[in-house]
Order: sequence, then C-alpha cells, then structure tokens
Amino acid sequence: MHLKVLLALFIIIGIASLLIFSESGKSFREKYLDKYIKSIGSYVDVIRSKFIKTPPINRTLELSIKTNSSSLRNEEFKVKSFEGTLIYSSISIGGQKISMREEKEVDFNCKNMVGSVYIDNVGKMRISGHASSVELNGMVFSPKNGEKSIEFNLIGTPKSFSLNDVEKDRLTLSRASGYLTLKGLSPLMLENDNLNILHFKGSIEQADDSLTINGKAERANLNGIDLTLKT
Repeated sequence: MHLKVLLALFIIIGIASLLIFSESGKSFREKYLDKYIKSIGSYVDVIRSKFIKTPPINRTLELSIKTNSSSLRNEEFKVKSFEGTLIYSSISIGGQKISMREEKEVDFNCKNMVGSVYIDNVGKMRISGHASSVELNGMVFSPKNGEKSIEFNLIGTPKSFSLNDVEKDRLTLSRASGYLTLKGLSPLMLENDNLNILHFKGSIEQADDSLTINGKAERANLNGIDLTLKT
C-alpha cells in the first residue's frame, strides 16, 4: 500500500515538473508561479525585518588622542563643515578651475555643506561636495542665479584643519605615536601602535604634524586588545 502511494506521488511530481519546466508550462510559470514565489520571499523579508533589529549604539567610552598626523590614512568622513589650511594641488568651485598665482597655500572654509573629506595613503586630502557658499582666502563663492548650492572640489596637503560632529562606524589609526587617554584612567603612551575605534562620534583636528581626536565611542581596540570599559 505504501509503495503505491509513494509511486503515485513520484508520478504526480514528475508530471508537474514536466508541465512547469516544459515550453508549454513556461508562460504559466513566468506569469503566476515565479511571481508567487517572489511575493512569498518579499513577505518573509518583511516579517524577518520586524524581528531582527539593529542593536542601539552605546557610546560609553570617552577618549582623547594626541598623535602624529601620518597615522590617519585612507579614511573618509561625511561632514557638514570644514575649516583648514592646505597646500593645494587643484581647486574647482562651481565647475571652474581656480589657480592662485602667488602661493600654493590656501585657507578654505565651508559651512552647511553636504560632502566628504578623504585622506589618501600619502596624506593628501580631498574635500568635495555642495554648499550654500564657500570661502577661499577670504573670497566668498556663491551659487549661480536660480541654483541653491555650489559644487566644489579641493585637493591638497593639509597643514591644519578642523572637523566637528564627525560620526564614523570604524576609525582606524595606523602606526600612531603619542598618547591615548580614556576617561578616568591615566594616559597610555602610543608608539607605532594600531588603534581601531568603533562607532566614534566627536571632533578631529590637525595642527602641523599633530593630530587631536576627542569624542565618544562604543569600544576601541589597541593592538588586538579590547579597551571597552565595563559599566
């Protein structure tokens, strides 16, 4: 009896497979079955997203870092403002290239911007984005008539800069030398150390070859050692 039932099931599955995957069943599959399967998948994704929630960020680690500027490489930051002095390589504002005749050092100031700051592996910085206005060596550039913002792109080697309200999921410092201070603890001396900071929020400033980082983080890792403070 059981053998007859199993044989019948195999026959039914075989016939259904032939109908679905044959040329005659192709239009049925594409029109109804595939759409139904996709709908089930989407429904499952919606249900799963309701139960799987991203854990909240808990920035309980207050830190201060003073180190060499060369420790900050290959990092990009989404920022709302920038203020700094650079020895520029290229400048473009409002789609126009700008060349300074007398010297290569420029002061650049930009507020209420939507853009990013990127530092490459040799220390060059690229500031790019859009803003309601930008200031270059005291000259203010505004959008053209009818436009709300002006586009800019500046590449150069920073002598000094200030970034505020920085948020970074992972901030990496390589071969850092200086001091790391955690709130309530004595400073830790850094000497060519690797420091990873997770879910950082704070400020980053450079003055000549000195880099200062202040803010809060969820945790930090120094040369493979977790510096999380348990509360």
